[in-house]
Amino acid sequence: RVLAHDVERFAVLINYRWTQEPPDPLWLKRQALERLSRAERADDRKVEAATEAILAERRAMWRRLSELTGVSLAELQSERQAIQNRVERMVAAVEERRGAVHAAAKAAEPEIPADASAWERAWNTVVTTLTTSPERADLDPLTLPEQDANHRLLDGLSLEVAAEIESHPEMFSGLSTERTSRRRYPEQTIAAHVVGVRRPIADEELAARQARFEGDDPLDYRPGDRQGQTGVEAHYERLLRGRRGLRRVVRNGRGEIVASEVVRHPQPGRDLVLTLNLELQRRMEQALDETLGPSATTVEEAPVIRDDASAGAALVALDVRTGAVLAAVSAPRFDLEVLAEPDADSWRQIVEDPRRPLFDRATRMAVAPGSTFKALTAIALLESGLDPDATIFCRGYLDTPNRYRCYTYRHYGYGHGDTNLSDALARSCNVYFFSAAREVGPEPLVEWAGRFGFGRPTGIDLPGEEAGTLPAPPRERIRLAAANVDGSLRDPDSGRGATGLHWYPGDTLGLAIGQSRLTTTPLQVARLMAAIGGDGRLVTPHVVRGFAQPQTADSSEQSWPVREAAPIAGLSAETLRRVREGLERVVADPRGTGYKQVRLKEVAIAGKTGTAEVGPGRRDHAWFAGYVPADRPKVAFAVVLEHGGSGGSDAGPLARRLVQELLALGIIEAARE
Repeated sequence: RVLAHDVERFAVLINYRWTQEPPDPLWLKRQALERLSRAERADDRKVEAATEAILAERRAMWRRLSELTGVSLAELQSERQAIQNRVERMVAAVEERRGAVHAAAKAAEPEIPADASAWERAWNTVVTTLTTSPERADLDPLTLPEQDANHRLLDGLSLEVAAEIESHPEMFSGLSTERTSRRRYPEQTIAAHVVGVRRPIADEELAARQARFEGDDPLDYRPGDRQGQTGVEAHYERLLRGRRGLRRVVRNGRGEIVASEVVRHPQPGRDLVLTLNLELQRRMEQALDETLGPSATTVEEAPVIRDDASAGAALVALDVRTGAVLAAVSAPRFDLEVLAEPDADSWRQIVEDPRRPLFDRATRMAVAPGSTFKALTAIALLESGLDPDATIFCRGYLDTPNRYRCYTYRHYGYGHGDTNLSDALARSCNVYFFSAAREVGPEPLVEWAGRFGFGRPTGIDLPGEEAGTLPAPPRERIRLAAANVDGSLRDPDSGRGATGLHWYPGDTLGLAIGQSRLTTTPLQVARLMAAIGGDGRLVTPHVVRGFAQPQTADSSEQSWPVREAAPIAGLSAETLRRVREGLERVVADPRGTGYKQVRLKEVAIAGKTGTAEVGPGRRDHAWFAGYVPADRPKVAFAVVLEHGGSGGSDAGPLARRLVQELLALGIIEAARE
């Protein structure tokens, strides 16, 4: 299925003098004289008749162009006026600068003292005459190249219209055509954040490239060229763009071509093939739309966010073995067709939407992961020597009833009782992880979080990925920076992962349950689940599967080299088995936090709910992350509702919907009887 492609189209160009109104007198007279013989040019009546014929030809040309293109004369007049206004502004600006320079030069001329002798006056006159160009009462008339150049009048015309204009130059005087292309996005809003958009290259960017490459830009950008701005369009710009050809033409004094050679052959851009399952992407975007309400692409005015509504949502689904992205949903979304060439109203509607539809939440929304992070904490605890079968008594709070409590105690007033590791994961017992983390300290948590890639980008082939923040005590921060485990740390006292010089006991407790100053993206959490479900290998997520060279004899798809999943150092198979057991019970155990909202009889699901607190006045972030099938993992995923409420009751149903669609599309198979 095509997500982005170029459509050939044609533009009509017009010579400025043919659109200028009223016509420039000198140009009009010159055109009339060119149509007369030497003898006829002396006859004023014939010159006047030729002038009238040119004016009539102009009027007839505009009528023919209107009939041919279906553009009304009023619209053509508006386009003509816009061209003329633009050129006249340029002329006025140059005239103003030239006048200022002329006035400054006059002011700089030396003055002759009033009491100077006749000899001194004569000498100054001689010097001025010899060293100064002849003074003119008025500056010469100004002519800019734009006044004799061709300007784009109409765009997006068919081949038939262009052929008619080119084949009848006598009927369309002053007009020419130009072949261009327009990027089209047939699926419009589907995978908009992944696909990205092409926009005209900014003047500043073009000037910077010309200065950087000293006029030999390897991508040969020119004014008006389009450049990938977001998504795959931006990340793979070098491959998608190609390069225009170059021909050297030699002409004689009469403008005739005497020699021609190809200096550089054109290089077409490559076709990229994505890893997305388009139907899965479409269905899950619809599911998130239903959860959030009307998107920014379907309302006339920016929506008002209700206090009980989620501001946005994201969903990521990965192939457990390869890291291939099957779906990457960010909601609300936008229409690529609108963004490629937006009008003022459409652009204002998008940028003023308080839900920020342009923001890619799947790769850039870094928020606290809440209890989904307990899967990582469990790994750190087990690798630190924790006995998974030993129990900790949960009375609902750690030390005092008003701090460090379990969700059940805060809402229902009871604790979990005797709890082992598997129970703690299944029932999301905060007190268990508080107690265990207090015993082992923060270093193992930070160490293992770094090994699983938290605090640094995953390396997905999309621009602008957020690294998140992995807080660490000072000693650990210094060690991580030296070992380069955390790519976001550059020195002991600065960097994204740095959290200040002080570390308090509460920081360790908060980190153990995915709070404190920890922030992660949905993509990072999905990769955590892929590592747990994929035998402890850390994949590199990617959205491009392969490429093909278009317009060649061999257009078959070629696979893209994918970074091989790396085993996580020191992670034992027994640790993974114990953590998987707890994650499967989250959904399968009647006391599990995902039992009611996520469980399906067709397939076993492993995962973890998460309800991340964000402070007073705002709803919590709702998470559910896991993998499926639980006994033979194939797809890992993460779902998050920004300020969406509870992980189990709000994010859980979306996770269940995702698994149902995976089954319906045959991506995973139902459990055997």
